[in-house]
Amino acid sequence: MSALSARRPSALVVAILLGALTVLAVISVLAAGAAGGGNLVLRGAGAMARAGAPVSAMLADLAAAVTLGGAVVAGWLLHAEADRARVMTAVAVAAGITTLARGTSLAFSYAVATGQAVGSVRFGSDLEVFLATDLGVWLVSALVIAAAATTIAVAGTSRGIARTVAVAAGLVAFASAMTGHAGGGQNHEVATSTMLIHLLAVGIWLGGLAVLQLLPSTARDDATVVRGFSHLALICWIALAVSGVWALSVRMNAPSEVLTSAYVQLGLAKAVLLVALGGLGVIQRRQLATGFAAEGPGHRAAGIYRRLAVLELALMGLAVAIAAAMSSSPPPAAEGIPPAGPAGILTGYPLPAAPDLGTVLTAWRPAPFGMMLACVLLLVWWRPRGPQRTRSASIRLVLGAAVLVALTSGPLNVYSKVLVSAHLLQHVLLLAVVGVLLGTALAVPARLRRALSGRHWLAALVAGAPVALLAGVYAGPLLRIALEGHAGHLVLQVLALTGGAVVTFAVRSLAGVRARILVIAVPLALAVAGAVVLLSTDTLIAASWFGATGRRWWPDALADQQRGGIAVAVVSLAAAAVAALAVRRPASQRSR
Repeated sequence: MSALSARRPSALVVAILLGALTVLAVISVLAAGAAGGGNLVLRGAGAMARAGAPVSAMLADLAAAVTLGGAVVAGWLLHAEADRARVMTAVAVAAGITTLARGTSLAFSYAVATGQAVGSVRFGSDLEVFLATDLGVWLVSALVIAAAATTIAVAGTSRGIARTVAVAAGLVAFASAMTGHAGGGQNHEVATSTMLIHLLAVGIWLGGLAVLQLLPSTARDDATVVRGFSHLALICWIALAVSGVWALSVRMNAPSEVLTSAYVQLGLAKAVLLVALGGLGVIQRRQLATGFAAEGPGHRAAGIYRRLAVLELALMGLAVAIAAAMSSSPPPAAEGIPPAGPAGILTGYPLPAAPDLGTVLTAWRPAPFGMMLACVLLLVWWRPRGPQRTRSASIRLVLGAAVLVALTSGPLNVYSKVLVSAHLLQHVLLLAVVGVLLGTALAVPARLRRALSGRHWLAALVAGAPVALLAGVYAGPLLRIALEGHAGHLVLQVLALTGGAVVTFAVRSLAGVRARILVIAVPLALAVAGAVVLLSTDTLIAASWFGATGRRWWPDALADQQRGGIAVAVVSLAAAAVAALAVRRPASQRSR
């Protein structure tokens, strides 16, 4: 990167930036003090931690946003190598700042969590205990991943490196979301999922908009880049609006706290800023409709767009400062007492009613992650200037998104916590139905097609790998981790979903009906073998969980596991039969 011929920012720009950060730091400290109120733990943490925690969190969040958004812009929107190099320089600097700020935030978080003032005699006495907690583990994970992102970012400026940094920055957001305050016992999953969506959306929007301002006017006003980012910003705005309202609602005890709780009032202030940002976005899209290329009106539209972008950045910086203050303060809704009974202690939810037609059809537990993923798929699919889509591909994508929401928020989401059969069925359907539908709708990645083309044995290995990996999770100790923690739960769902798409891509990468059917047979054989094991074994999967839920209905957990084995076999055979029929159809019929 030392070879880059980028202009150094002027002293005036640096002074304005430092002044803005100072103002945001003061706002975050004042807001954290108002939100924290008279919390005794915060008092014991000392003045340095009370002021340092929101400031370091704000710096970490802003730098992480530039890292994520900049890497997304460089990896997917920019085409000129010089523009990508300029943006990746900023991304590398931001990733380094993220690492330093997260290391500082870790120390302050320890002080706040334990009520020990920085520099006191007791400070650090039980650090090992703190780092072994869920909060400590996720804080360290975010720090380590941020350091890895920094190392990758300084390695080059290619599109592949930019996309790798974007993935690493997304993992930093994932780890950060797992450290967020939960609403109550039953709302912990909603709280962490909405936090993840929030961090990803604000990172892509804020960071992407910030790095675009670093580009020369010819690149900054490029119609293709600006229109692509504008649609991305719209998706982020929708995600922020939905996740923000949902997250605040689970952190409240009652609507009356709008008038009595400073924490809730800060959340409402963020909502007002988001509405203002939406208004700015409407005006910006009008400037885009005018076009930047036309003489006179186009130049004025470009100037208005740039000024609005700077105002947008200022408002988003203020929102991040408020968010940092809220993350450093306890919400009104404290951790609740788990529902009564073994199921309540294990899952955090009351034991659902005995499954019959009425209870199954009405069972519903909304999952923000699955819903937002489905919405993002639809919005990206029908983005402006996107490639031409066939009607059949669009139908498959919409159907896949609908089934994704049903599987992650419907009856199987309720009963999968207490029934191994429901847990198995949920993930098998995510793989064999949703993943396959998305895999048939989306284009096969060019690199994967080149790697597998003509290599039947390699395609068979790739197709069988997701099924084998999912079976390994169920057979080993990782399943208990996925049951106990929301992070593992989401990872397992994503594994099943992407696994189905990978199987489909492997099949589609080959030419010839016989070769494709041979590849389909590999994951089918693995799934049927797994079903046979489930039907024949007398060892219960995750026995300390599924055998300890205290169910009076369907009390035989081993019999329920056998029902799960039957479900796996039926779904696998049905999916394989449909796939075999599909690949035997003429190409002209499949493309309709």
